Amino acid sequence: MDQLTDRQRSIGPSHIPFRDIYRGPLAIAFATSIAAVSGATLLYPVLPVLAADLKVDEAQIGLVMAAFTAPAIVLAPLFGIMADLHGRRWLLVFGLALFGLAGAAAAVAPSYEWVLILRAIQGIGASALLPLTIVLISDILPDDREIRGQGIKVALDRVAMIVLPLVGGALAVLSWRVAFLPFLLIVALALAAYLWMPETNHGGHDSLRQYLARTSRAIREPRLTLAFATGFLRFFLDYGLYTYLPIIVALRYGASPVIIGLLITVSAVGSIITALGIGRVYGRIATETLLALAFFASAIGVGLPAVGAPLWLIAIGMFLFGLGNGLISPLQKSLMTRRTPPELRGGVIAVDRVIQQIAKSSAPALLGAMLLIAPLEALFWVMAAMSVAGTIALIVVAVMRDPENSSW
Repeated sequence: MDQLTDRQRSIGPSHIPFRDIYRGPLAIAFATSIAAVSGATLLYPVLPVLAADLKVDEAQIGLVMAAFTAPAIVLAPLFGIMADLHGRRWLLVFGLALFGLAGAAAAVAPSYEWVLILRAIQGIGASALLPLTIVLISDILPDDREIRGQGIKVALDRVAMIVLPLVGGALAVLSWRVAFLPFLLIVALALAAYLWMPETNHGGHDSLRQYLARTSRAIREPRLTLAFATGFLRFFLDYGLYTYLPIIVALRYGASPVIIGLLITVSAVGSIITALGIGRVYGRIATETLLALAFFASAIGVGLPAVGAPLWLIAIGMFLFGLGNGLISPLQKSLMTRRTPPELRGGVIAVDRVIQQIAKSSAPALLGAMLLIAPLEALFWVMAAMSVAGTIALIVVAVMRDPENSSW
């Protein structure tokens, strides 16, 4: 299929509405993002049923998720390079097909060891998709529409994070094996990508050495340094909060799992609201200023459990945390893709994905180590302090960027 032309990227043929030109490729890009999310969220409520049926020790059941996420640490950068040098479309089809087939095959796994093997193979497919979910939206949409597209992606991901665990839990009532069968739908998505997704980047003419040199220079730009730092802080706070919030509200307030689930849902709703509305404020307010406001909202959200606020006030804080998160995610993605040459975007996004994996892994581990010497509340004080530090740093960046017209 032909690469999208510059004219198509900007306005398209005058007699065809914008939505008609991009509807199919965008739908595939958004569906791919949801598919990547499903690899974990669909199966969270399925794990206890799987463990009971296969007689798996509680200490080992986490390997179902570890086997899925581990390949991305090594493979996401390699797939990002391949997407830039050799094109996106074939990698998209390969990733979706492998993801769907390996995930569905786990439904007939004869043992727990086979479940882990198939989850690792599914993780290889997910690794191919990780650099693409953001890059494809940036490739397809012109600059003035990209931030809105990234916001829609974030909102759809949050909806999936609410809906998919409910679907997985309902299917697990029948059997944990049935809960793996929805991954077959992703094979159908791979076929749709093969038929209707255009090649949005045919790859540059650089050699591997030239490409790595250009990418190395690109990721040292201040704009990308800010994006990487913002992404690390966002995911550190996410995984720290969502790991230890259930513990503190259960121990300090006696909250039931239903209440804990509602708190997380409130946060997701906040993210959806701001992610869908980002297109209305983007460009009117400096990106650094919006990010500073977002991290200030995050500071309130993680700070309220630290001070022993009542449960209803913690719920409001979770909503504020979600509002901030819904701003940070699309803005950070736009920082990475904006003005980055299309032939380097896969590599840049892959670097960000590795940084995200480090944040996701280090937050529970480092904060958990603190519990050896400090109470639970101290963890939330640390996260609040990190949020405030991020807010101040972004205000400084905003003032330095435009000292005369800064709104601070």
